[in-house]
Amino acid sequence: MIIDMDSHLREGYFLDEVYKLKGPLAKFTPQKAGDGRSHATRFVHSLEPGDAQALLAFKHPYIYDPKNNPELADRQIGGYDIKRRLADARKEGIDKQIIFPTGIDIATKNVGELGAALASSYNDWVGDLVKGHADVFYPCAAAPAGCPDRMAAELRRCVKEKGFKAGHLVCYCGPRNLDHPSFYDYYAAAQELDVPLLCHPNSVGELTDRFDNFFKLHIAGRPNNCTTALIALVAGGVFEKFPRLRVAFFECSTEWMLYWMHRMDDDWEWASEYPEQTGGIALRMAPSEYIKRNCYVSCEADERYLANAVAELGADRICMATDYPHFDSRFPETVSGIRSRSDLTAQQKEMILGGTAAALLRL
Repeated sequence: MIIDMDSHLREGYFLDEVYKLKGPLAKFTPQKAGDGRSHATRFVHSLEPGDAQALLAFKHPYIYDPKNNPELADRQIGGYDIKRRLADARKEGIDKQIIFPTGIDIATKNVGELGAALASSYNDWVGDLVKGHADVFYPCAAAPAGCPDRMAAELRRCVKEKGFKAGHLVCYCGPRNLDHPSFYDYYAAAQELDVPLLCHPNSVGELTDRFDNFFKLHIAGRPNNCTTALIALVAGGVFEKFPRLRVAFFECSTEWMLYWMHRMDDDWEWASEYPEQTGGIALRMAPSEYIKRNCYVSCEADERYLANAVAELGADRICMATDYPHFDSRFPETVSGIRSRSDLTAQQKEMILGGTAAALLRL
């Protein structure tokens, strides 16, 4: 069974439908400006929670312009047409696929009741989108990190009523890092439900907003944001408090996790001697032990040092990700690319291509 742990939708073409809010919040429903549903579709709304200048620098519709990349533009149909997505999944050789939105922050980082309503609205929309193919496509439940007291309830609703198999985890939200106690109920719910949390980052955020174009933002955003999450979960004692919590990280490469694991271990050697002075966190194990117990990481087919990560973390901690239908996806050559590697055993390849994900998702 081949499982793709990271694919995306083009919900940004349908914001007026995805976030069609009701009652007092109806005024926040995006208004469509113009005709069509494509990379050029425009909406009037105030739902993007990030820095306006960084969001402007991050925009890259030119990449998907059919005049520049006709094949890539055509592939985006799979971002909203389930029959096309199914055909492309079969072309890649994929049996099951986790789905994220492309604009993750709208559904996860808005604050208060609006944030809770947006997460719920997205989850309802994507649940309807995959009906009839829910045995193939698994949406990741959006959780309203801007309204943390509603995260656990939304995860329970999505898992118990909709059959979702994972919940999303932001890298941080406003002033709160992931070791903030306001997230504890969410972690407890994930443990109780026995579902993983998928830490898929975006490329904007306070660590990267200083950059002025998409190239720079894309380089720095994902690893910087995921590093904040990893440090908070490990050094902040979250995995100590919630030993059965399982968290997967995406779009940073496997070698990213090795570097930060080694760095945390080096600092833990002295920090563990002064738990009160270093924040009151007394970890019972080295950071690398928590990572090997609680963490998973996605890989890409052409990673130079993938074999190093397999040797140190184990193939049972590494999942395959295509990032379909985005421009940097290797579609339709991710599965074949991993199969053709000469530095992995057949058993390691099978774990990366699906065995690890099947265990993580409890399939």
